[in-house]
Amino acid sequence: MAYEQIILFVCIFGAVAMVAFFVSRFFMGGNKDEKLRSRLAKDEQQQATSVVVESQGLKPLLERLGQAAAQPFMPSNREKQSGMRKQLALAGIYSPKAMKVLTGAKVILLVGGIVGGYVIGAATGMMLMGLSLGGIFGYLVPTLWLRQRIKGNQTQLNYGLPDALDLMVVCVEAGLTVDAAMQRVGQELSIAHPAISRELAITHMETRVGISRSDSMKNMGTRTGNRAVQSLASMLTQAERFGTSIGQALRIHADTLRQHRQAAAEEMAAKASVKMSFPLVLFIFPSTFIVLAGPTVIGLMNSGMI
Repeated sequence: MAYEQIILFVCIFGAVAMVAFFVSRFFMGGNKDEKLRSRLAKDEQQQATSVVVESQGLKPLLERLGQAAAQPFMPSNREKQSGMRKQLALAGIYSPKAMKVLTGAKVILLVGGIVGGYVIGAATGMMLMGLSLGGIFGYLVPTLWLRQRIKGNQTQLNYGLPDALDLMVVCVEAGLTVDAAMQRVGQELSIAHPAISRELAITHMETRVGISRSDSMKNMGTRTGNRAVQSLASMLTQAERFGTSIGQALRIHADTLRQHRQAAAEEMAAKASVKMSFPLVLFIFPSTFIVLAGPTVIGLMNSGMI
């Protein structure tokens, strides 16, 4: 009986892990190597084939499965829906189906966690604890993943913005307008910094549909929730309003961002010694003491003095 329960637990854990893997692959997007090949080769037939393969793969099936599971549990209040969309936007996810897929993933992983907790509880004799911990863990996995995705997206924006500003300076000083420079920089940084490239592309599309440049830049700052992007939007708006040089303002802003990034790196390096003290005291010092004093204690015990 115990052997059958272990096999059932392994099968359920594998199924839940596969669902979580495919959901994470859906949110993180495709392979960067395929993007690089398609950009360098510029083969339209290869792009069309990749689109057909993607449409016939597991991604539509997972979308339908997540939407079907999330339909009874979708928040009816617009404030809650707006908050969830804001969290997805901070993570760089703008798909209209993402909210339903995320809610469906919570439901599916909740059920999978409860089943896995039941199996573990039946095997260990702690049924109530297994069900509780399994359900809580399965429900919190998508939320924890979303928080990690938000943190990674903000880090990518902070790393990619100085390089984007340098390219914008070159484009503006070469004679391009700010909108054209934004479009060009977004295309050039699509592989090195996809996060900032995506935001610049969205901002450029907003300006093309009739939104003013200042409003589109403000939307980019609000959408990303990044302080560096918000300060960039304010700087460009003020430079355009007062008629100052855009290229000089972008160069100064890029230098300021690099100084802030260097100061943040120095701060993290200064905190490293404090953070290392806890594992040093709890793990390394006792192990060193056992290695150094262990033979002496064993010798004393064998000599009969203790």
